[in-house]
Amino acid sequence: MSRLRFHIVALFIAIAVGKALAADDAGLVFTDTIHDFGEISVRSGYNTCQFHFVNHSDSTIQILGALSSCGCAIPEYPRQAIEPGQSGVVSVTYNTLGRPAGPFERSVLLILSGDRPRIVLRLRGKACDDESNLWYKN
Repeated sequence: MSRLRFHIVALFIAIAVGKALAADDAGLVFTDTIHDFGEISVRSGYNTCQFHFVNHSDSTIQILGALSSCGCAIPEYPRQAIEPGQSGVVSVTYNTLGRPAGPFERSVLLILSGDRPRIVLRLRGKACDDESNLWYKN
């Protein structure tokens, strides 16, 4: 029951924050905020994608935390302050092991320093159980 509650709260946070706030207001501008894995095998294990950003503000920004909508999506982000003009990467690893086959969507909510709006990064794709359905082999 607590897992369901966590997913519901994370979903509401992602929807409310993701639609209402622009990334430019946050100061960190990402090249992409959505990554589509396409079709991946449920047996492929850990699949990592990277979200690249640049601090376009005139002040230092720090990523204070990253909240994932699911324990199967593990974010890694720079812990040090990001100076104006500095670039960086947020990596998110999605674990397909033990997950059901079918389409998936996950989100990661980045909490920034100061009164900056949060940023939502999204992962999506289709986990396939049958290797013959994949356009490539792992």
